[in-house]
Amino acid sequence: MLTVFSQVAELAKVQIEARYQLLPHLMGVYGVGLISSFSAAIFYCIYIMLVQNTPSIKHFTLLCISGAFHWFPFTIVAYATLIDSTSLSPLKFSIAVAAAYLSHGLILCLLTSLINLFLSENEEAQQSQYRMWLRHRINVACHLRFAKLLSGTEAFCIYLRLLGAKVGKCCSIRAINPVLEPKLVSICAGVHLGDFSRIITGFYSSYGFTSGKVEVQENSIVGSQSVVLPGSTIQKETIIGALSVAPINSVLQSGGVYIGSQTPIMIKNTKHELDERIEEMDTAYKKIVGNLSANLASTTLKVKSRYFHRIGVSGKGVLKMYENIEGLPEHKIFRAGKTYPIIVRHSNSLSADDDARIDARGAAVRIFSDTDDQTSLLDLTLKTGKAFYARTISDFVTWLVCGLPAREEQVKRAPHIRDAVWMSLRNAETFTQLHYYSNICRLFRFTDGKEMYVKFKLSPFDKSISEDSGKVDPIGILPPETGAIPRDSNDNRPKLFLAEDFQRRVNSSGGVHYIFQLQFRPIPQDEVKQDIALDCTKPWDESEFPIVDVGEVIITENLTKEQSEQLEFNPFLRCHEVDVIRATSASQSASIDHGRSLVYEICQHLRNNQPLPEAWRAFIEQSDVKVDLSGCPIAAKLQKGDSTSTEVTLARTWYQTSWAIFIQPLLQTFLPYYLLAYVISTPLNWLLYTKNTMKYPLHWLLPLFWVVSGTWTALACAAAKWVLVGNKKDGGTATMWSKTIFMDTIWQAFKTLVGEYFVEMTGGSLLFAVWMKIMGSDIDLSGGVYVDSMGAVMNPEMVEIGNGGCVGREALLFGHIYEGEGGKVKFGKITIGDGGFVGSRAVVMPGVVVEEEGSLGALSLAMKEEIVKRK
Repeated sequence: MLTVFSQVAELAKVQIEARYQLLPHLMGVYGVGLISSFSAAIFYCIYIMLVQNTPSIKHFTLLCISGAFHWFPFTIVAYATLIDSTSLSPLKFSIAVAAAYLSHGLILCLLTSLINLFLSENEEAQQSQYRMWLRHRINVACHLRFAKLLSGTEAFCIYLRLLGAKVGKCCSIRAINPVLEPKLVSICAGVHLGDFSRIITGFYSSYGFTSGKVEVQENSIVGSQSVVLPGSTIQKETIIGALSVAPINSVLQSGGVYIGSQTPIMIKNTKHELDERIEEMDTAYKKIVGNLSANLASTTLKVKSRYFHRIGVSGKGVLKMYENIEGLPEHKIFRAGKTYPIIVRHSNSLSADDDARIDARGAAVRIFSDTDDQTSLLDLTLKTGKAFYARTISDFVTWLVCGLPAREEQVKRAPHIRDAVWMSLRNAETFTQLHYYSNICRLFRFTDGKEMYVKFKLSPFDKSISEDSGKVDPIGILPPETGAIPRDSNDNRPKLFLAEDFQRRVNSSGGVHYIFQLQFRPIPQDEVKQDIALDCTKPWDESEFPIVDVGEVIITENLTKEQSEQLEFNPFLRCHEVDVIRATSASQSASIDHGRSLVYEICQHLRNNQPLPEAWRAFIEQSDVKVDLSGCPIAAKLQKGDSTSTEVTLARTWYQTSWAIFIQPLLQTFLPYYLLAYVISTPLNWLLYTKNTMKYPLHWLLPLFWVVSGTWTALACAAAKWVLVGNKKDGGTATMWSKTIFMDTIWQAFKTLVGEYFVEMTGGSLLFAVWMKIMGSDIDLSGGVYVDSMGAVMNPEMVEIGNGGCVGREALLFGHIYEGEGGKVKFGKITIGDGGFVGSRAVVMPGVVVEEEGSLGALSLAMKEEIVKRK
């Protein structure tokens, strides 16, 4: 019984506490409206004192109602209800409305700053949570009612400073969300916060309230619709891409360009010497190669040796091109009669201690300049077997990590991969009597400008030695997990038998001889056929693309074990005449050569304890694999002037600053309300006249008035667009503080008011599409389009929507972008093809093309000049 009574008492206590918590929160919500209404009352009192008019209870009531609700249609309803007639002309009415809203907003900002300062001081422990909540609500209310119209001006920076934030000079802060804890915000000079970006200093979760200081350092850029979370630091000259997140307590490195929401990825660093191989990769490709590099780098650091082809032997000699080469067009490198110094390194693929085991054998070839035997022209990596088991870098990574059962299932679906694996294995008596193939082709450029695909081959000098020399018959679906099959129990040869055999042959009279061969293939015009030609899992048909003998390789000098270990063969060591074929996606056949070249070089630097370029270091550190690089030397950083002084990217002149403090804020607040009031003044007069003369009920007239006046404001917004902004050109640029951008922000403020007044309610209708077309959008109305987002009209002339195109709710079509280059804003067209779809709250950057029937999902990002294809 006592237990029951205690439970009832505890429940009653909880209910009482909840009731006492509810009352202050209700009073807080009331207080938010009261402050705004009080601001309007203060304005009216000041107005009466200045003009010395007789106070009017109707006018006072109207202003208080307007301040409390601060929604223009509601203000008009109050006006029509309280004021029986109007004696003001449209001009005077418009000036009065605009002056009232401007004055009310300035008073509200001042009161908000004072109350915010008062509530943030001397907070008692038991009241701090409520005070903090109340401050948050007041800040939000002031932002939504007035401060947001100051977006992009220096006046908005001043307002944030009054709230307690640290804001440097020459900042461009556009449409930032209400800052709940301004004292926790530090924004340094030259920072650009893009449209709809958000700085969040604190939030509630199941773990309670989380808060932390947010610091955005000099010249950094936070992209549109991006979020900066508590405790994060964005270092100097860092860029966060659109729709990305700076995580809690994160540090985004100086000069980095980051994209992503869960774990942002640094796609490049503007302060590092860039590696073109990384820059050419798309995000998924970078992730795959980065993880592969990190995994192999971790192993390399542990063993201080190669991951693949660990056991090897090397020799030095020459490549002598034949005097007469039939079927070979004129080529600068592989020309008849030329002789080049050369190094050949033979190795096993996986065997780490026994080079005589059954394994895939390799021949890495380095060709030096014919004028300087220290200058490398070309690195070629060849192996036994005419094909490789992975077509792309994605396939290669999957093969490494998936295990033998999964590999066997893969080869059941693609039997030719099984053949590629078994044909690579050789049971060798000597390295010198095997055939070696490049598998992966290169781009050959002839002196006449013609281009072809080419593969390389190294064959024994004795042509009687068959390509099946050392061939291993399959004993299962795939070889054992290790890849290298143990030698026969009766095989008593030394563990380095093949290496020692090669050295003996090199030291013998005449050395070791090979035939150097090429296999050509014309480049298909079709991209799909090109990818088929580049598929290294399938050899080229020799009857259609014959192999041509072009020269001899003669090895006459052995390298020491130390010299051989120090060799660094890299597929990316190439020349213009024999180039690596590039890839941008991990799904392309060329990705395996492009990607492995980077992995090879990173691991070679780590193995030899050479300085690691910052671009590579960042590439590894951004992967999902944690690698300890603390002991690795770092290559010299790219020097960009004096590192002790930072030039402000968005620097402006004194008169531009004066404009941003005084004139621009006035135009962005007074002018939009003036235009809005002027446009609706005539319908309003008609409403009052009809109400007083024809005695129609007001509730019948108000909806018609709203539709008529709303349509007029939409047309006025379109007219203001052409007057203030004009028609921007695709590919054009404008500096951040130029007249072009100033006029655009003024029009954007007017568009915001027009949207809140009426146009947002027309989203998805034909009226909205027609409105966009009037403002310069290229919209095909013949079959109908669906656009339900004010974010589609930020740059209307940059938007093209085909028949049946769809733009979802709150999607953002950015026809402009700021990337920090010389303070320039760039403009680019956005094309949505017939039947194309952009999902709700998706972000589309300049130059994006959504192809016919293409689909960009909700909350997705289409980056600059990206093509969204049909699924």
